[in-house]
Amino acid sequence: WGFQYSYGVFFTELCDDLSWTRTMVSGAFSLFMFWHSIMYLAAGSLNDRFGPRLTLAISIIALSAGYALMSIINAPWQLYIFYGIIIGTGGGFGFVPVTSTVSRWFIKKRGMALGISVAGIGLGTLALVPFAQSLISEFDWRISYLIIAGIILVIGFPISRLMRLQPSEKGLLPDGVKEMVEESKHNKSPSTDDFTFKQAIKTAPLWLLFAINVCLTFTLQMVMVHLKAYATDVGIAPMVAATILGLVGGVSILGRIAMGSASDKIGRKTSFLIACLLQAVMMLWLLKARQLWQFYLFSVVFGFGYGSWIPLFPAITADWFGTKSHGTIFGMMML
Repeated sequence: WGFQYSYGVFFTELCDDLSWTRTMVSGAFSLFMFWHSIMYLAAGSLNDRFGPRLTLAISIIALSAGYALMSIINAPWQLYIFYGIIIGTGGGFGFVPVTSTVSRWFIKKRGMALGISVAGIGLGTLALVPFAQSLISEFDWRISYLIIAGIILVIGFPISRLMRLQPSEKGLLPDGVKEMVEESKHNKSPSTDDFTFKQAIKTAPLWLLFAINVCLTFTLQMVMVHLKAYATDVGIAPMVAATILGLVGGVSILGRIAMGSASDKIGRKTSFLIACLLQAVMMLWLLKARQLWQFYLFSVVFGFGYGSWIPLFPAITADWFGTKSHGTIFGMMML
């Protein structure tokens, strides 16, 4: 995911080197978002049936192939196919299997467990966005894409083989299952039921969460694609602008872990309110941001707000709808 959010770094390079408009280049990322969201539903369904090793293999192979092909693009249609469709497929098969699997392993402190897991996205953004900028400065954007393809394949594929869908595959029970059974004897809650996909899509909570996700993701991806270009437009150096973008992901690590953990105590609803409020206020702040300190403040507060809601969606999906069809239901919500 760190390399996905590096698109904002490559964005200006593609525009300048190939003489393409910002609208044309950002359109490929829009296609990526649309296509990989559709893939979420397919990935969730396959993960429920076959587990994360298959889905993550599809993800890593598609990502590696897509980034390698990006090194040879010369026409807009290639950008849209290679990035929008091929890398989009890889992205779609990379997120739901991880969060859905972790949700199955943890009942007690599920929010914290998911917060720690998805903190990898923030760490990747913090480290790999400036890394991508340094690669471009040292080589060029084409060779940089080849290097990225190799890194994903060599590091990602072996690690993905360690994943297991259910604790029972290792002779274990989900953490906190005994406490849940004991509590359910006294006070039955929605989390004790496993919804089917057909049952879940008929409920108001799923569509409310769907609407929240639309709003939050729209603002997030707008920032992650255009923030570097926006900062350089007002006179900030490219490497500094890339660092500002990376800082959004870096601070999001704190938001993911802190709010994931807090949501186990204060509830998912209150946690969502805090995350939405922080992100909304910072979008207004960005309208007037011109000075370097204003961009850094934006990165810190926006990054915390954005990180806060990432673990909440898979956690609340498991809380309300159970884990039997978690991947499919969560995939629908992420669409």
